[in-house]
Amino acid sequence: MFWRFGFNNSALDGLLDKADVTLEEVLEEEDLLQEAKSANPKLIEFLCKPDKIKALLNYIIATDLPEPQKFKYPFLASEIIACEIQQMIDMIVVDHKEELLVPFWSYLDRQAQPTRRASDPITTVETGLDSLQASYFCKTIGVLLSKYPVEMMHFIKSDSKNLNKILAHLQTSAIMDLLLTLIRMEELSEGKGIVKWLSEHGLLENLIDRLDPYLDSEEHSIAQQCICEIIRMSQTSLPESLSIGLNDLIINLKSEPTMQKLAKFMLDPDAPNATSTLVNGVSIIIDIIRHNNADLENDPAVTGLYGYSTSTIRPKPVSLADMLKVMSDHIPQFTQLLLKPRSVNGPVHTTLGDIEPLGFERLKICELFAELLHCSNMSNLNNFNGMNDEEEDQQQKEETRIIKIDGDELSVGDYLKSKFVSSKAMPICVDLFFAFPWNNFLHYVIYDMLHQVFNGRMDVGLNRQLAISILKEGQLTDKIVIAQKTNDEECAKPKGMRAGYMGHLTFISDEIMKLFEGYPETIVLAIKDDVDMESWSTYCNNELKETKERDQLPLGGLRPSEDMDLPQTDDEEDNDNTLDSVAASQIKYSRFLAQRESEGNFDEDDEDESDLWLTGREDFNGRYDYAGNTIRLNNEEGEEYDSNDEEDNTTPDWPRDYSNFSQPNALCRIPSHNNEEYEEDFEELEKKEEDFGDFESATNEITNHMEALDVNKNNDAVKEEEKKPETGEKHA
Repeated sequence: MFWRFGFNNSALDGLLDKADVTLEEVLEEEDLLQEAKSANPKLIEFLCKPDKIKALLNYIIATDLPEPQKFKYPFLASEIIACEIQQMIDMIVVDHKEELLVPFWSYLDRQAQPTRRASDPITTVETGLDSLQASYFCKTIGVLLSKYPVEMMHFIKSDSKNLNKILAHLQTSAIMDLLLTLIRMEELSEGKGIVKWLSEHGLLENLIDRLDPYLDSEEHSIAQQCICEIIRMSQTSLPESLSIGLNDLIINLKSEPTMQKLAKFMLDPDAPNATSTLVNGVSIIIDIIRHNNADLENDPAVTGLYGYSTSTIRPKPVSLADMLKVMSDHIPQFTQLLLKPRSVNGPVHTTLGDIEPLGFERLKICELFAELLHCSNMSNLNNFNGMNDEEEDQQQKEETRIIKIDGDELSVGDYLKSKFVSSKAMPICVDLFFAFPWNNFLHYVIYDMLHQVFNGRMDVGLNRQLAISILKEGQLTDKIVIAQKTNDEECAKPKGMRAGYMGHLTFISDEIMKLFEGYPETIVLAIKDDVDMESWSTYCNNELKETKERDQLPLGGLRPSEDMDLPQTDDEEDNDNTLDSVAASQIKYSRFLAQRESEGNFDEDDEDESDLWLTGREDFNGRYDYAGNTIRLNNEEGEEYDSNDEEDNTTPDWPRDYSNFSQPNALCRIPSHNNEEYEEDFEELEKKEEDFGDFESATNEITNHMEALDVNKNNDAVKEEEKKPETGEKHA
């Protein structure tokens, strides 16, 4: 019975029973995909034929389908293959590869969108692959890669032109995803070697060439996205994330020739799209540094969080010495772009007036400086220990490379800082901080740089010279004092507006104070002749102190508590005194009740007075005696009341004229009632009570009557006993 009601025969089975059924008829069935996913035997037998599989693959890449089938058939065909029917996959990849897979892969031979140059006119004609159709193609290839990774890797690597076919269509997002899928196959044991093959066939060189400043900015964006994805897949910083580790692509990317080529593209003074190249190139460099942090293994927060020891947290870090050296050599050119940006053509109109924009170019350069500082502070780029160790490997030698400047030996990290000092890069960044008071992105980046410098060690390396350069040549403390004064004057005006950098100024001031307290001789003595220390001290003891105290207060004020003594007005104090007097009188009355109860003198008159004291009226016939825990009706003791007794859920049907309960009008507490109305109510109640009877007299009469009955019974019994002998004697 159960199976008879739960079974639904598919209409597709009846269609497949026909001898002349066609693939198009099957594709028109609504439950086709459901039957394919449930592995319908008849459907699988029908589809797993070479001609049917070839037709499905042709539907995916066809361009001449009629309008009704143009979107439906490619979708259904790709979904059927995505069901991973084993017999079908075997025929595509193994049994009939030349007949099925090779023609299907030829989809990449179609004409690609030409590489656009900056001078090319903008056209609205779309060329290249259809994005939707390309997504179906890449989805099918992904299924084949997951089922037969070894065979598919061998097929792709069998022709060196296959990589160029993929790169030709890199503008299509689905094709880029296919390329990244191939790179991700390196994580599998079956896919090992694919990254090396891609590197040998010029993948990275092709992507770097797309950053040419004479090409269109869209080409720059495509190359940057692809390179950054490769960097993230190869990261060595996060131990819990999957990674293919250090590979040939990353080694080639961070090499000195590649970095020199990238820097040349970024700093080309004549190229029309050099700014776009710089913005995308900086993003690549930032990703390299962030995803290859050599100091992560020494971070106790990370080792404690994941439970790793420093020896097992991750593979050996990537050496970034070559990249840092190349970028350090070009610090002066980057600094000049901060002063004379290529992308800013004049002021723009904003809600705050005509303002010269900072520009994305200058913001990205500041971000580059901040990340290069992070990289220069890595321990493996500032460690001279072990330089004479014969067993030190080549990578460690590259990381601790010594650069000689004027006879002084510097590590790569200190070499970067020396370039910052000589080019006055940090003072220029400080000037930008105050020149753009409404750009919080810039404020955060500059604060990050200052935080790194002021929290570094001042007894080793060039951190001390860099900090002195900021304070002496950048006049940071004097500018903070002036900015605070200007802000206070502006806020004092009607509708005055607070400067946008004041919050970051407080943070920077804290860092300077910690620096002065930690290194009074190393820093303070070196700058005291060039910095107004008196005005700085006044600022710290007044404005900064007040700001920090105000910032530490909760936004909603202090949390209220019972023990808090808050200031009150005279009216509030009078109200409090009134409430205190009422509370005191209530306490006195409670003590009075307890005392009278203990003495046993709590009579009805006292109770009446107490009710009048509480309510001011006498309209309650039934009262509860709190002292004796009893209910009194009409001044008589009633049944003892137990608060723990369960209430009866039945509602008694009392007559409305029952005299022991007050009528509703007697319980209505309305101030308009006068005493005369109350007296009339009580007179009516007394009359009704007289009609009903007196409880006390009725009880006494019943008791006397019962006692009389008992006495009469006893007398009759005695008389009967006396009569019995007399009767017997008479019979005798």
